[in-house]
Amino acid sequence: MSTRSGRLGLLAAAVLAGIVGLLPASANAAPARHVSSTADDQGAPNYYNSGLDPTPYMGWNTYYGLGAPTESAVKSVAQFLVSSGMAKAGYNYVWLDGGWQNTPPRDANGNLAADPAKFPDGIPNLVNYLHGLGLKVGIYTDAGAYDPAHCGLGSGGHYQQDANQFAAWQVDALKVDFLCGIAQNLDPATVYAQFSAALNNSGRKILLNLCDPVTSAWGNYPPNEEAGNAYSWGPTIADSWRTDTDIAFGNPTAGEWADVLRNMDDNEAHPEANGPGHYNDPDYLIPMRQLSDGSYELSQEESTTQLVMWAEMASPLIVGSDPRTLPQSMIDTLDNPEIVGVDQDPLDVQGVRVASNSTGDVYSKVLSGSGHRAVVLLNRGDSAAPMTVTFANAGLTGTVAIRDLRARADDGTATGSYTVTVPAHGTAFLKLSGTDLLPGNNLGGNATASPALVRFDDTHGATFTRAANGSLEEKTLNGTWAANWTALGGPTSGMILGQPAAYGSANGRIDVFVRGADNHAYQRTFNGTSWGPWICLGGTITDAPTVAFTSPTAWMMVATGADGSVWQRNAGSSTWSSIGTPNGKPIYGRPSAVSDSLGAYVAVRASDDSVWWRTVDTSGNWSAWTALGGVISGSPTLLATQGRIYLFVRASDYTLWQRNFVDRQWGGWFPRSEFVSDQFNGALGVAAGANGSAWIAGRNQDGSIFETVL
Repeated sequence: MSTRSGRLGLLAAAVLAGIVGLLPASANAAPARHVSSTADDQGAPNYYNSGLDPTPYMGWNTYYGLGAPTESAVKSVAQFLVSSGMAKAGYNYVWLDGGWQNTPPRDANGNLAADPAKFPDGIPNLVNYLHGLGLKVGIYTDAGAYDPAHCGLGSGGHYQQDANQFAAWQVDALKVDFLCGIAQNLDPATVYAQFSAALNNSGRKILLNLCDPVTSAWGNYPPNEEAGNAYSWGPTIADSWRTDTDIAFGNPTAGEWADVLRNMDDNEAHPEANGPGHYNDPDYLIPMRQLSDGSYELSQEESTTQLVMWAEMASPLIVGSDPRTLPQSMIDTLDNPEIVGVDQDPLDVQGVRVASNSTGDVYSKVLSGSGHRAVVLLNRGDSAAPMTVTFANAGLTGTVAIRDLRARADDGTATGSYTVTVPAHGTAFLKLSGTDLLPGNNLGGNATASPALVRFDDTHGATFTRAANGSLEEKTLNGTWAANWTALGGPTSGMILGQPAAYGSANGRIDVFVRGADNHAYQRTFNGTSWGPWICLGGTITDAPTVAFTSPTAWMMVATGADGSVWQRNAGSSTWSSIGTPNGKPIYGRPSAVSDSLGAYVAVRASDDSVWWRTVDTSGNWSAWTALGGVISGSPTLLATQGRIYLFVRASDYTLWQRNFVDRQWGGWFPRSEFVSDQFNGALGVAAGANGSAWIAGRNQDGSIFETVL
């Protein structure tokens, strides 16, 4: 969101009015891709949510521990999950991987059939048995058509039939592989979406896990598929999606530590895709699989490291080893409620790397409640070594209480930093409780969306946000910031959705633009003395609007439409028109728009979490969409000031990065050291300050609003 000061260059009203006619218009509406009753200002996809697992699911899968499963072995492991306490600790999915099917896998009616020798009582009876133990049941198929040269079974050509059959069997979860999908040159994003739709039409909620082959280790992608981009489309169609290849293959082998680190690092690359009900999946836990000589594939320390890192990343915790073979010490570690509790924290924030050196890395994960972080110190080296967490890197200040989550014991308090010796290939796993480190003045509040910011001069301005009850609220700056927030209601049901946009102009006028609860755009104006009524601007938008604002009579509004493209309308017009999207793919979240004396500019978060922009000059000529790069975890924010354009983004590691457009040239990305990881959510409100400075407002982790100057 960007606000404008009166001294910025003007974009003529006639030019802005002419923009509407450049592209085909829609009859007074941008169709809606997604109608939401809650605010989402993260600039995120239209997330799929089965509602089955609001925190990462947990359980056991047959693939690594049993290979091709049998009914008797599955029942034995299920009984162990219950008797050992693992099910009570949360490991309650029992997942049949490949090998449960007959050969060929379909009967005379085209229905999938189990191997009668391995499953003499059939899958429905096994499901009933497992449900009777209080467990959930997962099963496996492939997205491609059955081809015995490449896969043991496939659902290609049978998506709805198989979805209906799994629903009739009362299955709770489905893993869809892509071995035959590769061989048949299928596009995973397309066929997985079709399978997801079939599950949604089956009459039963079924958790969907995509085993997309995201690395070259699996084989070659079709020409039209972007390798490794499951994180971009997976969250829109599934509960989870694989972020790397298998950690291990077949029988246990030595040296899997390197593969654990590989999958961990690849999973960590796109934490912005993770959240409640949708999870990055770095593959199964493989604790202490025993080799033929009696040694172990991973040591207990390495096995614990995998569990700790999976919990820090809010990943699904699916045990791949046969739990019946594990020593009690490993069972106790898997069941540790404080380790599991970090994984199951309801925020579902994926922890990110906040510091690194030659020994290893420090990761931080925001936990529920004010001032809480889960921190991992990971020693990648072959010798024990002291490692230090600097509290400011984790977003904390003041006296910090330290709890050792592995030992389930308090370890005193500290200020500034904490140092501990970490074993080789091991971790220290800490819960830190202190005071959230705020990046500026704390204006209080309990916001449920990112703010807007208006500046008239250094002592006069206002900030706006969405309150906990959905109302638009305002806090004014008149020499000092007001003590209280003022409720301004909303155009429908007293509510707004998402981040407001606000712009100041002459004589203290403020124009606020919002998305109403009916998904129309609205405007409300403060004339310097009092607020006027809400005015409906039409459209059907799926995220909050922003405006390239020159004056109250010269502006261009942009918002995300139903088709995922950018739609716009202008002052003095009631017509919306689309300006498209990068590569024709839906954008995520809220576009940002600003104007100056040379034209108007629109920036968006593209489907691969990069930033793109498109510009229009004063003659009404639009440029092509241009990639600006980056990997972002919130909607981008543009600011026009003194002939420059600033671009602010929340990066994938939840820090603030900036890029500047000066003399019609983009400079490089650079981090703002004033912001450490996870100090704000969503996007920023910005306003042009004196001498090219930027006034910034954002939403803290506790919902309060901060304001600062960069």
